[in-house]
Amino acid sequence: MLCLAQAPLLTVADTKHDLVADPWGFLHQALSPWTDVFPLGQLQNQAYGYLFPHGLFFALLSWLPDWLTQRLWWTLLLTLAFAGTVKLLDALGPHGTGSRASRLVAAVLFALSPRIMTTLGAISSEAWTIALVPWILLPVVRILGASSPTRRQTATAACSSAVAVLCLGAVNAVASLAAVLPAVIWWVCHARRPTAWRFLAWWVPAGVLACFWWVGPLLILGRYSPPFTDFIESAGITTHWFSLGEVLRGTTSWTPYLSDERQAGAALVGEPVFVAATLFLALLGLWGLSGMSRTRVPYRHVWLVMLGCGLLIFGVAGPFSPVQDAARSFLDGAGAPLRNLHKFDALVHLPLVIGLAHLLGRVSVPGWAQRGHWAHPEKHRPVIMVTAVGLLVATLTAPAWSARLVPVDGYRSVPSYWTEAADWLNDPANGAADSRTMILPRAASARQDWGNTRDEPAQALLDVPWVVRDAVPLVPPEAIRGLDGVQREFDTGAPSESLAAALTQQGVGYLLVRSDLTRVAHTPGARSVLRTLRNSPGFTEEASFGDGDVRIFRVGDADGASPTAPRTVHTDDLDVVAGGPEVLPRLAAADGGTPRDRVLTGDAGDLGLAGPVTVTDTPALREHSYGTVTSPDSAIRAAGDPWRGMNPVRDYPVDGAQTTVRETDGRLIPSSAGDDPTSFGGADTLSPVSAAVDGDPTTAWYPASGSPVNQSVTAELAQPVEQLRLTARAQGSVLRLHVTTLRGGRTVASSTVQVPVGREKTFTLPPGEADHVELRITGAFGSAGLSEFSLTAPDGTDVTPRRDIVVPTPEGREVSRWVLGQEIPEGTMRRIITVPGPGATVEVSTADCEATTSVDGDAVRCGQSLDLTPGEHTVHSTARWVELTDTTTEASVSDGDAGDRIVYTPTSVNAGRVGTLDVDGTSVELEPVTVNGWSQGWLVPADLAPEMSDEDLAAAVSVDFSATSTYRTWLAAGLGTAVLLLGAWALLLWRGRGDRRSVGITHPEVGSVEVRAASDCAMPTSRVATVAWAGVSWVLAGIPGVLAAAVTVGILRYGPRVWSGVQPSWIFLASGGLATLLLTRSPWGTDGYAGDSSVVQLALVVCLTAVVLTPLARHHRETARRAGSSTSA
Repeated sequence: MLCLAQAPLLTVADTKHDLVADPWGFLHQALSPWTDVFPLGQLQNQAYGYLFPHGLFFALLSWLPDWLTQRLWWTLLLTLAFAGTVKLLDALGPHGTGSRASRLVAAVLFALSPRIMTTLGAISSEAWTIALVPWILLPVVRILGASSPTRRQTATAACSSAVAVLCLGAVNAVASLAAVLPAVIWWVCHARRPTAWRFLAWWVPAGVLACFWWVGPLLILGRYSPPFTDFIESAGITTHWFSLGEVLRGTTSWTPYLSDERQAGAALVGEPVFVAATLFLALLGLWGLSGMSRTRVPYRHVWLVMLGCGLLIFGVAGPFSPVQDAARSFLDGAGAPLRNLHKFDALVHLPLVIGLAHLLGRVSVPGWAQRGHWAHPEKHRPVIMVTAVGLLVATLTAPAWSARLVPVDGYRSVPSYWTEAADWLNDPANGAADSRTMILPRAASARQDWGNTRDEPAQALLDVPWVVRDAVPLVPPEAIRGLDGVQREFDTGAPSESLAAALTQQGVGYLLVRSDLTRVAHTPGARSVLRTLRNSPGFTEEASFGDGDVRIFRVGDADGASPTAPRTVHTDDLDVVAGGPEVLPRLAAADGGTPRDRVLTGDAGDLGLAGPVTVTDTPALREHSYGTVTSPDSAIRAAGDPWRGMNPVRDYPVDGAQTTVRETDGRLIPSSAGDDPTSFGGADTLSPVSAAVDGDPTTAWYPASGSPVNQSVTAELAQPVEQLRLTARAQGSVLRLHVTTLRGGRTVASSTVQVPVGREKTFTLPPGEADHVELRITGAFGSAGLSEFSLTAPDGTDVTPRRDIVVPTPEGREVSRWVLGQEIPEGTMRRIITVPGPGATVEVSTADCEATTSVDGDAVRCGQSLDLTPGEHTVHSTARWVELTDTTTEASVSDGDAGDRIVYTPTSVNAGRVGTLDVDGTSVELEPVTVNGWSQGWLVPADLAPEMSDEDLAAAVSVDFSATSTYRTWLAAGLGTAVLLLGAWALLLWRGRGDRRSVGITHPEVGSVEVRAASDCAMPTSRVATVAWAGVSWVLAGIPGVLAAAVTVGILRYGPRVWSGVQPSWIFLASGGLATLLLTRSPWGTDGYAGDSSVVQLALVVCLTAVVLTPLARHHRETARRAGSSTSA
């Protein structure tokens, strides 16, 4: 009922839209690693992991309403989490841990833990693995706690645990690893027992059978997948909230801190009542763990070891770790699959739940005979305690019973106009099957005004190839750049003569324009797209659905060639380009809309093409904000400019020299700039710091979004100057600047000046030799920027640092033309090009002949010829692009038949794709090459099938994904191993059905027979334990953490000698109470977030030290006392 009460009748965006929209089709697609249907052709990302049990569950129940299937899945998940925890607690010791009532309470709090409530409605695949942790661990606990299990019992326990591992699925391999780790730790703690090794001999093979089906596909994915982990969330984001307070609360998942889509998660991280309740629960669990050690409860120290392992995993990359930089670098590099360490939450939360069950077991629950006590609860302590526990549980689970487990924007159904549009495209009569459909406008995720599907609604409906620019397409970075180049053509809403040709080159034959996206989807909207299509040649509106919510446009002629069909091009006809794939639409425009195939300089070398080169100003050094598609790119940067983002790479990488800003006469250092893509609202490329010194009064440096007050730009001079004069002009409003001159980092003098709008004003700065000048805004009215400033020496020399955009020229290559452009709007484009010797005579053309264009300061017009001497030349233009064609360069000409040929398809490059040509009955594997910077092609040597025409050759080349057969064979073999495991498990259970000493999953009452303290893990000496905890404290909080732990140990050891009233409980309550108070007072979303406070971190280190070391010290004192008594006897 709990799950059915969550937004009834509404389907929500949980994990994959296909699971509710077309589960059988989704599972069928998962049987192939490669698909040409998904954007630009791609390797499916762990789609095989949904085959079992997640996808199969939804497929088998696909006859039910979508929302109901979701809720039944969640119900199964919560039931398994609850029942598994109860059984695990029952198995811990001869009589279980705690009382029956406390075990039920603990199980409820595990099933509705912050981790599960945060992920259940939005990405239940992660919550599923947490729910199965107790079931994986349970057989291990039972068998290693049994006195003398038989071989059949041991095998049954191993298979039971492995079946639970099988049920994890493989949506995320790291999440599966995290779910198995508690059981591994339990085994390691008992490895000295002979039973442990006999169990391991069964457990490992059974585990291999359980995991075999997904290991092979995972290896194939790792071998052939593009490096998309570089472009998704960074370790700096995923580990930012790993402070001890959040780790103990179980709120380490980073998504709720950045988005309120997950209602329960957002409440847990930001509402004080939940912050206090969850941290209080964690403290109760810690005290319960301490109590288990004091009362010598079986397995007590295993939970402390497990907790310590969890704290280490979270702490090593946490905000207070002294090795956080190294850890985060590892997670952003070789350890990228482990980047989301929050998946290891069970290592922390499960021990806390166990401790809570033990602690609450001391609370007696009034029975029927004491029912009268409820009339006067204040007189009866058990009633008060039960009431308090009930209130705590109610508070902790409030996000669940208040129907906040679901993410926002649920929907009743996908509107019919989407189904109708997909049916139209799927109809073979309309020809979309022979082309690719591009969904416009781009959007980070599919959040429509009728609901949030997260995945594209068309994804589960289309059988024809399609493409959309979403947050991070799972294709190579070069293909993303090529896709972005086309997407930008729609941003201006202006007509384009060459857009249809550029789309055809990408295999796009149809456009699906949707108008139902919300702003939350991070989309530029459909208006500019529709304006461009209706005013550009080559587009025909074919159909409209709904009230214009979805429109379909055809690209080009209806009787044209299939856009996605293989194509043939002669290598001599290729245009060699020094640039990135994003420049292709610009080149198509410069060529008058005539489609032409191209190859980048890096790929041209592999083909032996050494002819003239088209030089462009791409790729440019920019900073890209991954995860958004609106204003995600900065203006062109200098190599030394600060990097605001946290990702391991600044932008989608591509081979080739970059166009960069060259700094001369010093450098400029802004506190922030409007072109910062990580700022709110994205980048404004018209307001970089370069605009303050570009000599153009129409541009200006603006700080990043927010108030400009206290923002600054510092000029670092090439050499010290005795007394400076400042000339400045403001834009937007009058600026009050506090000007400070510095020398060697020390202030020389300062003054405050008023900078007017629209005109320059010169100020003489106070005397004193300075090498830095800081201009800090101390007053402005609304949005204001610094349009221009310059610094001059007493002799009139301009000492202002300059920033010029320099276009590299390939060394040793003849240049046929320069095609320069505003890939992203700049207002006025400024570029410095280098003309190789002996110079060139160029003809000028631009995107707009009415635009202002100059070369070396002299105005030029379309069609004008210029003589350019060897060396650098400056080009300025307000046009979108400028072409300078060298009229003295002879273009290479192909005779049409001679030379090598390339057969390529407009799909993304992948090392696993193989092209073969059948020649005289022999299959010849072709050499892979790259065309247009991103398209997969294969080289056909001139002596191979020379008699074939280009059309016949394109049709004769067969394309396959090399690992497909291995992938499917592995899945089939994995099915066999899974059936073998299930069969062996069922047989063992059937044969042991009458054995009351069985320790299988289905026999909970026997697994804890004769559990002794000897079954607990071997305890290190007190000194070793102290050193180990010192290491953990260092990881958690550095040297201050070690000192805090040392002081705590000193007080615990020597405090009672000074005052007998010193107790560990006092230290625990004081430090834990302080941390709770501070974190509750300043949760996430408030000023001075307490999770970033070292006081809170150190307080919790003290709290943990009192819990961990006090029981260890007591254990060893008791052991020594018993040993002394034996010796005396």
